[in-house]
Amino acid sequence: MKLVPAAPAFLQGGGAMGERIRAFDWGSHPLGPPAQWPPALRMAMSLCLNSSFPTAIYWGPAFHVLYNDAWSEIPAEKHPAILGMPAREGWSDIWDIVGPQFQHVFATGEGMALYEQMLPMVRGGRPCETWWNYSLTAIRDAEHGIGGIFNQGNEVTAIVHARRERQAEIDRWREMFRQAPAPVALLRGPRHVFEFANDAYLRLVAGRDIVGKPVAEAIPEVRAQGFIELLDGVYGSGEAYLGTGAKVTLHRTPDVPAEECVLDFVYQPTRDAAGVVDGIFVLATDVTERARAETALRLTNWQLGEERARLAALIEAEQRAQQALRRFNEALEGHVKTRTAELSRALAAQNAVADRLRATFATDLIFQGFLDTQGTLLDANPASLAAIRCTLDQVMGRPFWETPWFSATPDAAQRVRAAVETAARGEVVRTMIRVNLPDGLRSFLFSLRPVFNGRQEVVGLVPEALEIDEPAVKLAA
Repeated sequence: MKLVPAAPAFLQGGGAMGERIRAFDWGSHPLGPPAQWPPALRMAMSLCLNSSFPTAIYWGPAFHVLYNDAWSEIPAEKHPAILGMPAREGWSDIWDIVGPQFQHVFATGEGMALYEQMLPMVRGGRPCETWWNYSLTAIRDAEHGIGGIFNQGNEVTAIVHARRERQAEIDRWREMFRQAPAPVALLRGPRHVFEFANDAYLRLVAGRDIVGKPVAEAIPEVRAQGFIELLDGVYGSGEAYLGTGAKVTLHRTPDVPAEECVLDFVYQPTRDAAGVVDGIFVLATDVTERARAETALRLTNWQLGEERARLAALIEAEQRAQQALRRFNEALEGHVKTRTAELSRALAAQNAVADRLRATFATDLIFQGFLDTQGTLLDANPASLAAIRCTLDQVMGRPFWETPWFSATPDAAQRVRAAVETAARGEVVRTMIRVNLPDGLRSFLFSLRPVFNGRQEVVGLVPEALEIDEPAVKLAA
């Protein structure tokens, strides 16, 4: 019976690779039997086999490959044939990169650590882009000579690719925001430094160089208008702020005095990976023309009311003095025709304003509608109808809270019905709401405001919803 000599103590353990190395035919290999290996290689081999981190040893001028279980996944289909192989042969696909690194460490004894090194390894028969963090350390003997290289490392290909994809996604979002028709900006830190501002935002502030500057420095005219305090409040509380019909004085044209404009805007806080507020996303809508149209409409309605009252007085006076004024009948008819023509022109102007308001109502940036004081839906703009894939005829005449905008979301109907009751009492309701629509869960800044007649009576309700995309914001962060 032939006795198998026991393996040297430094080769004990090491799992599957320990068994494979102990069973390897080292007698016919240039390294020779393990019992004759130099002390430095023995010590390094013991460390390698018992390490849980991917570790390899490249020994001698030919850099013969020895490695542990954790490292065995790195050469992929080359394992286990690469065991004992010269590194130039085992790593022929990447030798032009790692060969000079090995030679430098072996010749100088200077270790090196490389991070995110791209190595075009052959896997599955074709070159693949792989990325690695690894170190190369000289193994010295008792006389301080260099016998080999101690290598530890791990693959970071997935991390590099994920970062690339994330950056590409951020770039796509930035480009989308840059081209957006509404002014958009991203502020960072407690001083509200402009990190990004799209073309529409730059046009709003006369093309000023604002990126990289705090708001107070980039747009100094807003400091006295309370907007820095608003930003501080959003940053400190972490709560979004919705401004509607805010009057802002801005320098909108270079070398021209500041002018007043009217904006609807949202200050939405952004958070870092730990959930801490690190910035504010700004979305604004210039509604100056809309505000002017509403002012003109109110003036027209007042003028029409005055004219109707005056005409009513004339008619009443005519009835009381019909007999006495009969001889003036012809002149009076001419006067009435003149006034009627004036009224027609006023009504035409009112209709033109109404047409402009209808065009505003048809915007695709926000959802809008109109309810009576009982909450019955009377109208809705195309963007809101498209979101629920319905026509106006399918939802008109129904209680607003029973429509498809809210029917698929638990508790949404009760919240909306309560909001309708509040708005019907003359109060404006503003809140954030998440609803299940046909294309998935979406988040909105929702408002419900009452419409008053000349006697300050509530005659209708206007619901509006502005969508907020909470993940695109975080990604841009």
